[in-house]
Amino acid sequence: MIKEILSSEYHIVKKFVEKDIARNYFILLGLASKKQVYDKMYGEYRDDELIAVLFRRNTGVLQFFSSQEFDLDGFADIISTLKYDSLIGPKSYCEKFLDKGVFTSIKEGAYISKLNRDRKMEPYEIQHKIRDITVDDLDKIVELYKEIFQGFSSKEVMEEKLNSNRGRGVCIEEDGKIISVAQTDFETEDAAIIVGVATNNNYRCKGLATECMQLLCSTLLKEGKDLYLQYENLEAGKIYERIGFREIDQVIHCRK
Repeated sequence: MIKEILSSEYHIVKKFVEKDIARNYFILLGLASKKQVYDKMYGEYRDDELIAVLFRRNTGVLQFFSSQEFDLDGFADIISTLKYDSLIGPKSYCEKFLDKGVFTSIKEGAYISKLNRDRKMEPYEIQHKIRDITVDDLDKIVELYKEIFQGFSSKEVMEEKLNSNRGRGVCIEEDGKIISVAQTDFETEDAAIIVGVATNNNYRCKGLATECMQLLCSTLLKEGKDLYLQYENLEAGKIYERIGFREIDQVIHCRK
């Protein structure tokens, strides 16, 4: 049975999507926002258990998550009644909508990769001083991100993450400027997603991001966590693959 989800049930949705932080990172960011990001949610229930959710953002973008086989025709019918621009989500299940006539084209997006908790990392040498980030570093991190990314989490979101221990990060600093950084978000007892990996353009090809990633990932693996990340930059993907990440899915953009 598919029905509209009430705001009083959002905590159930959050717990549900936390089952797969790798594929639901941007959904989790939306649910964690102090602003109202979603104006519609539809959930499929089986034996009173939530198994799939369709989200409509205020921007007109749809997002979708399913933990198992779902009522494809039922969700396609709902999508056909909504005002939307596109559906963004993992290829593994969102691709199933392409034969239902609600989308006309598809564009491939970020790769989703995983580093298993039982994988042993190759020995590595840290040549730079790496330290944990604090909220006092966030202005400098924002300046770095402005150089690298078109969009990224705000200072307020990162501050809340650090203060709530939802995530952490490491950085390399030189002459009072943060020149490389790697962070986590939505950490659980057994998983974490790596986000915001960046290096100042003037310090590229020196292995700084690799060192940050190696130290951060090594720490998380010792805590027994599976690690995930999303990336579009193929050169960055080579770094992640050398560390041990392997592709498990890909984001797709389905256009109306």
